[in-house]
Amino acid sequence: MNEFLLDRIRTVPEKPGVYIFKDARGNVLYVGKAKNLKNRLRSYLQPQENPRLRVMVSKIRDLQLILTGSESEALLLEANLIKQFKPYYNIRLKDDKKYPYLKITIKDYYPGIFATRDLSDKDSIYFGPYTSARALRKTIRMVRNLFPVRTCTYNLKPGKRFPACIDYHIGKCVGPCVADVPREEYMRLVNGIIELLSGRTTKVEKILEEEMKRAAEALEFERAAKIRDNLLALRELLSPQSVITPNGKDLEVWGYALSRNFGVFVVFNVKTGKLVYKETFFVDTEPGIGEIETFEKFLWQYYSSATLWTDLIVLPELPPSVDHLRSYLEKKTERKIRIRKPVADENSLVKLAMENASKELEIEITRLKIDDAAVHPALFELKDIMGLEKIPERIEAVDISHTFGSNPVGSVVVFERGYPRKSEYRKYRIKTVQGIDDFSMIHEVVKRRLRRLIKEGKRLPDIFVIDGGVGQLNQAVKAAEDLGVKEVYFLAIAKRFDELHTPDGKVLMLPRRSEALKLIQRLRNEAHRFAVSFHRDLRTKEGFVSFLDTIPDIGEKRKRALIAYFGSLSRLMSASMEEIQRVEGIGPKLAKKIYYHLHGE
Repeated sequence: MNEFLLDRIRTVPEKPGVYIFKDARGNVLYVGKAKNLKNRLRSYLQPQENPRLRVMVSKIRDLQLILTGSESEALLLEANLIKQFKPYYNIRLKDDKKYPYLKITIKDYYPGIFATRDLSDKDSIYFGPYTSARALRKTIRMVRNLFPVRTCTYNLKPGKRFPACIDYHIGKCVGPCVADVPREEYMRLVNGIIELLSGRTTKVEKILEEEMKRAAEALEFERAAKIRDNLLALRELLSPQSVITPNGKDLEVWGYALSRNFGVFVVFNVKTGKLVYKETFFVDTEPGIGEIETFEKFLWQYYSSATLWTDLIVLPELPPSVDHLRSYLEKKTERKIRIRKPVADENSLVKLAMENASKELEIEITRLKIDDAAVHPALFELKDIMGLEKIPERIEAVDISHTFGSNPVGSVVVFERGYPRKSEYRKYRIKTVQGIDDFSMIHEVVKRRLRRLIKEGKRLPDIFVIDGGVGQLNQAVKAAEDLGVKEVYFLAIAKRFDELHTPDGKVLMLPRRSEALKLIQRLRNEAHRFAVSFHRDLRTKEGFVSFLDTIPDIGEKRKRALIAYFGSLSRLMSASMEEIQRVEGIGPKLAKKIYYHLHGE
């Protein structure tokens, strides 16, 4: 336990605010928010299962508090402080600097558009963030083809003249540097860019149509033809997109996929019912917090600086602070904002966003060769094969072992994120089944396992793998039904061809090279090894007891002492008379009798 933290928490008020953990050198380790600071900080004094969280708590040598008037203020302050300090243990965009923004210097007499990573100019309008400078440059080229505004850094005012650059000569800029372009005319171009980047493409088309009409009326036919070409280019840009929301809505749709230390967030921009853009963000996640809280923290970081072009945000799950986030965005944009879960045709969009995030996470994990703290790539394949909504991070497997019905045992092994978690392996001696009945033994072990997890409030497996065929699978499903468990997905792997059986009667034959199949085989083999090992130990122990029963003057107490000391008959056979005598309750005379009995003398 961190003694500094224990002593400091005594004076912490029970109010909303932000807390900052620092190490001995004054470096910021973590920034957090809380509705009740005292209660939140107390949680760090509890034993921590997450090793990364344990390390962080051990490093805390300073605590700073910032009290706020409400939880929503704390959420926003937390997001801003994380961006300022970039603490190691917080959710962090993977290098914020690689996300550029498009800047419009709206305060200038002739505003320009620029690529930037500096958001300090409060008098400018920003669009983004973009996932790469390349994507931003492409956007700037596209909008300047439609609206030829400047990208130079001249301080342009009426009457001021500067040498014209090549953009003016090739028609990429109307040239306020060489001529007095009416500001009203120039601002129509700038407003067109803002409307376009805000997703209001219908307005942009009307702006271009009106501009073309004015040029034609002024007999500027060459200029009118150029505007017409830009208008056709805009329509061509939008036309290939298929309509995915029939009612033509504008919305942002989010999806995400998380491993233990790493995550991916994907947002779809849907404009007038068409999917026109996708952004992907990579984060380092925080230790000891769940998926929905991770998602919540990311959204606050994102929307504290990103431009919100739509009035509707659709999320796969609503975070606890959704009302605060909505209020913050309404205050920021000065318009009504809706944040909700998907309805009707939006469900397919959210599913698509989640699938994109899962695939991006799989690619990034493979690319970075992240170690076993992350999700095994086979789980992504397994998710797709089984049609699951999320990555099956926790998988358990069960097997039965006995010799013609004698000494029947069961085993359960646990894999998390695709890797063994041996501390959670469990052995079971069959209690309710007599004779050779593997089906009933599977039912007993699965039921006992699930019942214990429920009783202890522990996480249930996402997938429960059964070593066997349809009969064993049906008994496992029945055991879950007896307990009212519905969220566990059962899967059986048959021995002959390693085909997979599902509860709905499907039989899946995966390719031999399939990573998902290899993982299921490994689980099956590990459960089998663990069960056989336990069964062998019991048989050995039973033989040991049977042998001890043949020795006169050995009661139950001395049998237990000999078993505890030697563990097996072979170990006792190799022991000397002096070593046998060291066992509690075994004197020289009895030790000599046991030794002679062992060696037939």
